[in-house]
Amino acid sequence: MTAHRPPSAAVLIALALGLAACGQATEAKDQTKAAARVAITVSTVKVTKADVAVPIMATGSLTPSRQTDIGPSVDGIIDEVMVGVGSQVKKGQALFRTRDVDIKLVVLEQEKQVALARAQLRNAQADLKRQDSLKGGGWVSQSRMDTTKTNADVAAAQLGVWEARLAQGRQQLKDTIVRAPYDGVISRKDVYEGRFMATRFGGGGAMGGAAGVVQIMGIDPLAVIVVAPATYFEQFKVGMAGRIFVDGIQKPFEARVAVINYGIDYKARSVELRFALPNPGYKILPGLYCRVELIPEARKTLVVARKAILGPDGSRYAFTAQNGRAKKISLSIREIDGERVEILSNVPEGTELLTGPNLSQLADGVPVMLESAAKPTTQAQL
Repeated sequence: MTAHRPPSAAVLIALALGLAACGQATEAKDQTKAAARVAITVSTVKVTKADVAVPIMATGSLTPSRQTDIGPSVDGIIDEVMVGVGSQVKKGQALFRTRDVDIKLVVLEQEKQVALARAQLRNAQADLKRQDSLKGGGWVSQSRMDTTKTNADVAAAQLGVWEARLAQGRQQLKDTIVRAPYDGVISRKDVYEGRFMATRFGGGGAMGGAAGVVQIMGIDPLAVIVVAPATYFEQFKVGMAGRIFVDGIQKPFEARVAVINYGIDYKARSVELRFALPNPGYKILPGLYCRVELIPEARKTLVVARKAILGPDGSRYAFTAQNGRAKKISLSIREIDGERVEILSNVPEGTELLTGPNLSQLADGVPVMLESAAKPTTQAQL
């Protein structure tokens, strides 16, 4: 049998050198990976203050500025309705008339009562004057004078009563014709001729019936009622400019906020704003849907380039550089335009946020190198 010889010294040395070379290769590979991580190059953009006036979008509807159910002013049968749905009316124009025959008879009686009271007053005053002339000769007693004067006062009072009743009757006769309280259009006609209407029911209707004879709407100007997000409440001001886009009409209308409803809708988190939209000729109809672009005053706010912001709505974040490593920070923003966003929280002015083509590769704690530091120095710069 052949005896096994121990490995020679040369073999052992060769084996040791081979293992050392292998370890050096592994170490070099790890160093290359580390160098690759350090090599993530980024640039920065600074958070600055700027004057910003971001349009605020709101939606709403066009409504009449005024709307009234018009009923009769006196009880009676509706004799004539002079208008219909769609009629354009002017302030003071007759709308309908209540039958006035009975009222005319009452007024005629009151006129006769006034004439009678005036005659009685003249007679009482003449009697008083005659007895006053006889008083100096002692022909009339003081008690008789007192009675005559009282009769004259009573006659004057009775005349006053009948004159007041006559004025009331004439007003009722005048009120049989109901007139438009303002310029507008008739939007509803609920009662036709021949129906009895009593003022004591429903403010001008009949028991179980409509609230009035006709309905009138004032639509010049129109009231534009819109709802806007409550988060912008501090920017809303009476007089704030706005552009109103009405469905079916290409050209927007310029208007200003006339009313702010300070009762915020806590469910929808919205604020109600109202505009007065001139509508000469009634070319715009109430009930149409509209969009409103509110133009707030320019205000100082923190802004930064849009490209430095990552993450979906509600989970926005960005990176800053701290001790050569990326640091992730959560923040709240508001869109301004395609290039800028407004910083709402968590980032002070002057903060430098990381950006650049490698931004998507960053994670919290990853080593970073600013682009300016990564550029090689040229011979001309030495």
